[in-house]
Amino acid sequence: MNSEKTLKILGYNDIKEQIKTYASSNLGKRFVDEMMPNTDPRIILNKYEEVKEAVTILREGSGINLGGINDITPYIKKVEIGKFLYPEELIKVADFLRCIRNLKKSIEAYKFIAPKLYSYSLGLESFEAIENEIEYCIDGCMVHSRASSALEKIRKKIEVLHSKRIEKLNNFLNAENNAKYIQENYYSQKNDRYVIPIKSSARKFVQGTVIEASSSGSTLYIEIDSIKDLTIEIVMLKSQEEEECIRILMMLSEMIFENINTIRDSIHIIGTYDFIFAKGKYSVEIGGNEIVIRDDEIIDLKKARHPMLGNKAVPLDISIGAGYRTLVITGPNTGGKTITLKTVGLLVLMTQSGILPPVGKGSSISMFNKVLVDIGDLQSIDQSLSTFSGHMKSLINIVNKSSRRTLVLIDEIGTGTDPKDGEALGIAILEEIYNRGAITLASTHFSKIKEYSEMHEGFLNASMDFDRKTLKPLYKLLIGVAGESNAFWISKDLGLSDKILERAKEIAESHEMVTAKNINKFSKKKSRVEAVTGENTIESTRTIYNNGDRVLLNETKKYGLIFEHKVKEYTVNVFIDGEYEEIHEKRVTLDKRREVLYPEGYDLNQLFISFKKRKLEKDIRKGRFKNLKELQERFDSLNED
Repeated sequence: MNSEKTLKILGYNDIKEQIKTYASSNLGKRFVDEMMPNTDPRIILNKYEEVKEAVTILREGSGINLGGINDITPYIKKVEIGKFLYPEELIKVADFLRCIRNLKKSIEAYKFIAPKLYSYSLGLESFEAIENEIEYCIDGCMVHSRASSALEKIRKKIEVLHSKRIEKLNNFLNAENNAKYIQENYYSQKNDRYVIPIKSSARKFVQGTVIEASSSGSTLYIEIDSIKDLTIEIVMLKSQEEEECIRILMMLSEMIFENINTIRDSIHIIGTYDFIFAKGKYSVEIGGNEIVIRDDEIIDLKKARHPMLGNKAVPLDISIGAGYRTLVITGPNTGGKTITLKTVGLLVLMTQSGILPPVGKGSSISMFNKVLVDIGDLQSIDQSLSTFSGHMKSLINIVNKSSRRTLVLIDEIGTGTDPKDGEALGIAILEEIYNRGAITLASTHFSKIKEYSEMHEGFLNASMDFDRKTLKPLYKLLIGVAGESNAFWISKDLGLSDKILERAKEIAESHEMVTAKNINKFSKKKSRVEAVTGENTIESTRTIYNNGDRVLLNETKKYGLIFEHKVKEYTVNVFIDGEYEEIHEKRVTLDKRREVLYPEGYDLNQLFISFKKRKLEKDIRKGRFKNLKELQERFDSLNED
C-alpha cells in the first residue's frame, strides 16, 4: 500500500488530474479520482489489458461512441427512495440510455481486436422502451400534451378560456368610456392574475378586485369582474393539469424503478468504459507503449521518459534487480539524479494503475507491494525538526517498512549532517534495506558509499553523465560506472593547479575502505504473474560469456579474457595483465567471441594454466582434498596440460 506522501512526491496525483481531462463525463472523472495503484497481480494484468485494447482502438479505429454520457446516479437514488423525476432529469436519463445503445453498437466493431472490452458490453441491457417513452412524453422541460388524452383535453380547455379572458381584457381597454379611468393602455399578469392599470382616483368607477398598487399609490392594478370567473376556472384546470403531469412523471419514474438494478449496473459499466478510454487517450498522448509486466523484482526500462516532461525528457535506460538489488547513482547537482528516481517510481505506479508508460519497446517492469520514497526537503516546521532530522525520520520509516517486493527511492542519502557520519549512516541504512530484501535506487555524493557499492555483491554504481568541456549535464545514466568527482573536473577547468588537484585526490583516496556486514543473497520468489498467465516471466536481455571471449573493462578500458562466467552470481572471472579478477558482468563489454580470436580446435586451456596452478595451491592450503589419490589426480591433470 502506497502512502499519500509517496503519491504526492512522485507526481501521481498530477497524472490523475491530466487523465481527468480526457474523461467524457463526471462519472468517468469520479473513477479517476478513485484510481490507486494496485498490488494484486490479477487486477494489475486485467487493467493493463483493458487499456492496451483501448489504445489499440484509438490508434487503429475511430474510437467508441461515448456521446451523451452523464452521471445519472443522483436521479437513480431519487427514484429509489420513491420520488419522481422532473422533465429535465428524465431527459438526462434518456440521453444516458441512448448512450448505452450507441456504445454497444460501436464497440461491436472491435470485438476481435478488443475482446475484453467487447465482453463488458455484453452486460449492458437495452432500455429503448423507456428511452422512447420518455422522449414521447417529455418535450424540453415540460410534459408534452400528447403524453395523455386527459392532459391534452385539459390544456385545450385552458387555451379556450384564456382566449376568452384576453378578449374581455381587450374589450375593456378599447371601450371609449373606460379611457378616462385607465392609467396606461395595456394589461399585465400578476401571479397568474390578469390586471389593468387604473388611476387610483377612478377606483370606484371600475368594478373589480385590487391585486396590487404602485409604490406612489397613483396606480391600482385591478382584475376586472368580467374575467374573474374565467380566471377561477383556469386556475382549477391548471391544478388538474399539474396533477396529470405528476401522474405521468411518476409513471415514467416507475419504469426506471422497475429496471433500477440493471440501470445501476449499466452506469458502472459505462463509467468504466469512460475511465478506461481516458487512461487510453492519456497513454497515447504521452507516447505510452506496451510493457512486459513481471513479478521477479526486476526493472528493465529502455528509453523511459518522465510523463510530465514529455519530449523534453532525455530518454533513460535503467535496469535493476537482475544481479544487483541496490543501484547507487552519483552525478552533479541538477544532473538528473532526482528525476531518474522519480521517473522509475512514477512509471511503476502508472503501470500498476493500468496506464501504458512512456518507454521504449522491450521494456519490462515488476510489480511492487510498496514504493517508499525519501526525495526532497523533509524539514518539518510544525515539529521543529531540522532538515537532517526530517530526512532521518523518513529513512527510519523506510527501513521499518522495507521487505521483499518493496521499491525504495532515496535522494541524497545521509545529507544534512557531518559528511563522515552521513556516509556511515548511509551505508548502514542501505545495507539494512538490502538485507530486508527491497530493491533500492539511491543517489549520493559520498565517495565511501560509492566505494561500498563497488566492493559488494548486490550493489552497483551508476552515474549521471556530463559534458566535461561545457560542464553541462547530459541527463544520461551510465550503469556500472561510478561517477568521478565533478569538483575535480570543474576545479581543473577553472584553473586550479595540478599540484593541488593531485594532493586533493591523494587525501580523498586515503580514506579507509569499508567492509561488508551481513550481506544476504536472495532467491527468486515464485512469480505471481506466472500464476495468473501460466507463462514464464521474461528474463532481461543478458550477454552470456564463454571461456576465451575477449572483453573490454568499462572503467579502465583494458582488454581481458573471460575464464569463467558465473551466470547465477552475475559475475565474470577475467584474466588481465597476468592476473585474475572477479567482477560484476555489467562492468564489462563483449569485444570479440573466441570463435573469431582462435582457430578451430585451439586448446583454450593453454591461456589459463596459471589459474589452475593457483587454484591448486589454494585448495592445498585450505585442505580441500579428501585423500592423497584425489590430490594426485589433480597433479596429473596439471601435468597433462
